[in-house]
Amino acid sequence: MKSNRNEVFLAALLHDIGKFYQRADEKGVKESKYLNNEIKNLESTLCPVYKNKYSHKHVLWTAQFFKDFESHFRNLLGREKGIALDTLMRLAAAHHKPAENSLPEKIIQKADHYASGLDRSNADDTWQDIRDEHELAWDSYKKIRMRSIFEGISLNKPEDGVWLTEYHYTLPMKPLSITKDYFPENEVGATPDYSGLWNSFISEFKFLQTDSFRSFSNTLLFLLEKYTGRIPASTQHLPDVSLFDHAKMTAAFAVCLNDYIRDKGSAEIPGRAATPFLLVGGDLSGIQRFIYGIIAKGAAKNLKGRSFYLQLLIDNLTRALIDKLGLYEANIVYSSGGGFYILAPNTDTAINSIREFKENTARKLFESHRAELSLSIDFIPFGEYNIIPEKNAITDKDFPKNIGNVWHMLYEKLGKDKARRFKCLVMDYDPLFEPGSSGGDKPRDAITGEEIARKDDGITMDGVLVSKLTHEQIRLGQKLRDVDYWMMADEKLDYFDFPSFEPSNIGKHNYFLTRKEIQEKEDKLRLSADRVRIMAINDTNFLETPQKGIENIFGFQFYGGNKYPLSRHKGPKTFEELCGIVFRDEKKETREKAPGFLRMGVLRMDVDNLGAIFRNGISPDKRSFSRYSTLSRSLDYFFKGYLNAIWEENEQYREYTQIIYSGGDDLFIVGKWDTLIEMAHDIQKSFAGWTCHNPELSISGGIAFVYPKFPVLAASIYSGNEENNAKNHEYAGQKKNSFSLFGFAFEWEHEYHWLVNLKEEIKALLKNEKLSSGFSADMYHLMIQAGLVKNESENAYRISNYQVVWLVAYNFKRAMKNTNAPDTKAFLDKWINLIFTGKIPGLENTMYHPLQYLAIAARWAGMELR
Repeated sequence: MKSNRNEVFLAALLHDIGKFYQRADEKGVKESKYLNNEIKNLESTLCPVYKNKYSHKHVLWTAQFFKDFESHFRNLLGREKGIALDTLMRLAAAHHKPAENSLPEKIIQKADHYASGLDRSNADDTWQDIRDEHELAWDSYKKIRMRSIFEGISLNKPEDGVWLTEYHYTLPMKPLSITKDYFPENEVGATPDYSGLWNSFISEFKFLQTDSFRSFSNTLLFLLEKYTGRIPASTQHLPDVSLFDHAKMTAAFAVCLNDYIRDKGSAEIPGRAATPFLLVGGDLSGIQRFIYGIIAKGAAKNLKGRSFYLQLLIDNLTRALIDKLGLYEANIVYSSGGGFYILAPNTDTAINSIREFKENTARKLFESHRAELSLSIDFIPFGEYNIIPEKNAITDKDFPKNIGNVWHMLYEKLGKDKARRFKCLVMDYDPLFEPGSSGGDKPRDAITGEEIARKDDGITMDGVLVSKLTHEQIRLGQKLRDVDYWMMADEKLDYFDFPSFEPSNIGKHNYFLTRKEIQEKEDKLRLSADRVRIMAINDTNFLETPQKGIENIFGFQFYGGNKYPLSRHKGPKTFEELCGIVFRDEKKETREKAPGFLRMGVLRMDVDNLGAIFRNGISPDKRSFSRYSTLSRSLDYFFKGYLNAIWEENEQYREYTQIIYSGGDDLFIVGKWDTLIEMAHDIQKSFAGWTCHNPELSISGGIAFVYPKFPVLAASIYSGNEENNAKNHEYAGQKKNSFSLFGFAFEWEHEYHWLVNLKEEIKALLKNEKLSSGFSADMYHLMIQAGLVKNESENAYRISNYQVVWLVAYNFKRAMKNTNAPDTKAFLDKWINLIFTGKIPGLENTMYHPLQYLAIAARWAGMELR
């Protein structure tokens, strides 16, 4: 059977499209309104037999799909000599009953198993669908809803055995839309509308008409993500893997396995001991200093573009490596947050390409950024032993025993590579030891403070001198707010009247365009913009683009924080304006009004224990690449997608906060201090809902308060210290899941909730003058005087200067005599008792003394009222 890697990849990507199609059909094989007689007659050819009956009948709908869109596939096969439509159809549909003499069919069958991992390792489980098909209602599988990958996450269960998890949430089955309607539901809901979803899918699939496998397959991948990301890949095993992730990883495994076999000159599937695959990882170092290492003047203008520049860089690097390896978008397992993971074939060609790419990238990054930025790249070979491990099969401590270990060992190798990140440049000493600056009177960038070595490298912008890179980053940040499309090309597109963004000269040219800009150039674009990658920004209706051209890849890209608050005068708000200052003049020299307490909040948050979750957080019998793909994608949806919805839906957030970075598993936001505290809590509550309120999957964060003109790098360090404080906080024997402010970390659900309520109670009393105006300062000073010391054995703070307790009692009793307000009397009397006992009812597990809660809450309330 003749085929090539393009057909293998596409057939693997569509091998289970029949599951989607079958569930949209109201009847079974005999009475199906979709299956024609020719396809029905293939039942004995494509379907295996179980207990004298045919099973896995979804493959018939897979075959029918190819017949339904025969013209599309014939057009696609036009360039491929000797490849017939029936060959491609069978290649996709025969994965449960491959022909004995067809290596490509066996490759897809094996790739199907590898994508599923242990789900397909047990022969009895593999045949479970036919048993249920005859023992239950024939269409019961259509009612099964997908479960969230997050609900099964745990770090407190044994490594040997099967975890039993009680699931309470289902996922709404609908096209991808990062809104509240896409969140997990704890109610069963209506039977999924497969028919409506299928009709929507094929109405868009019809537009995929090209003779380019590259364009067709990569665009199809995005369409599958949109429509099959909430369809369970299996209704017999735990349905927490989407049909999209399973199809994506099957296609990635298939093309890698195909390349490995052909590289070895073999005609057989490799054995269990072989390692046909590479998990390739990349990690960009120096991110924090690069983003935040700018002076305060002009920081708001540059910070967003500087942050996105890094995202652009890592995205371009990922796709440049994919291109060099001759792989597909599906081979990108994960790309976000300054890093990427790619599934590649374990061939000499691939390994040499990776090493060459690593060396060339190191040189280009060094030329562009000196030692400020570097990319660590490494890989781990693996195979069936790791994907479907047998108990005690491998005893070598250096050999990854399962997929979780593969991820962890690669993470460790990347860490070691960081320590010697300039090793490949050592043979060429000159670049390494050239001075970074010449000193003297050379001009410097007004925003970054970096020396501008040559006159031609400087650009005057808004009356100040900046480097070309800073100018490019500012322009990038300004474009992001209104952009609709991101176009990436391998060469400059000269018909645009503005330059491309080409980070570090790595050979990728990026254009950020509005719909209007594309429409204005439509005639010219129809002729010229070919073989480009066009992503709709934060919009899954990506095929509605006015962009024309041939062999283009269309898709969508979520980006967290592309919009930002605008100044009443011009451009983005400065940090001072974010804090609430209103300026009279465009130069922003004269204030019209300002808040009584002027501070900027600097917020950092990230997911707790993510490394451990990838390593050990999934049940040992459920660790598969499809699940890791589902997990990564679902996290990215929240940080790159839903965070925008949180920002958009609140007027205060839109006016007074700016998302500098959000993606992967973390975020960085600046804004008006009190508004940002509220936003942090909203993010935590939304993340809890997104992750099915799983207590073992949490997010911690910290916020620092600084003056608007405070150096950004120092502010980021302060907020990082607060975040670390939250990460080290312990409540009821559990670390993390906390929020730190004023130097104190509080567990979200109990401690922080209690603190917020106390702050509101104190604020109400202060506002109505039922407590003295000096109450906030007095409580904070008393807390300092109390000499609170942590008793490590008790994990609790104790007062060392007990005179403070009597002083509090005296002051509160006197205040009670001087007021007629019952609520004030009750409040003060309660707190005398709490401070004396050192315990708070309902917060027995907190390590803080009641006086600490009172002082922090009072300080917070006082700041809000200033």
